[in-house]
Amino acid sequence: MWIAPIEPDEWSIARTVRLDALAGSPPGTFSSSHSEALRWGEQQWREWAGRRHPFFVARADSGPVGSAGVIVTAGGPELVSMWTAPAARGTGVSDRLVGAVIEWARTAGHRELRLWVLGGNRPAEQLYRRTGFVRTGAVQPCGEYDPRPEYEMARALTHER
Repeated sequence: MWIAPIEPDEWSIARTVRLDALAGSPPGTFSSSHSEALRWGEQQWREWAGRRHPFFVARADSGPVGSAGVIVTAGGPELVSMWTAPAARGTGVSDRLVGAVIEWARTAGHRELRLWVLGGNRPAEQLYRRTGFVRTGAVQPCGEYDPRPEYEMARALTHER
């Protein structure tokens, strides 16, 4: 198994892993739905895969088994689009994906990495705590029409190895 950011011309890999993530996740877990992403054409997938910020994919011989992305907002980098295939859960893939994002943010010179975790998603919150994240106290609704709470978590990034 290896983890690497995808290149823009690897849009079909981005499509595969994103559709797998959306298909197997409860509504509201990600910013788009499976049915919405199914309607995207090649050009939209190319644009999504070619974003300025990295999208890491964990791959096994059988194909993609996980993903994690980064967006950089005015407040700094955020871990987004974290997903691990059910068959790969408990194997360390999630920890390695989070580690890849942490290393990217550290190398890019950021002092902190943040994320939002859906309330009640204990496995995700346990992963983030295990990898050094703590709740900041900030809470927001999951979406415009979804009042479920999301909790912000953050991890300080040291620049020592």
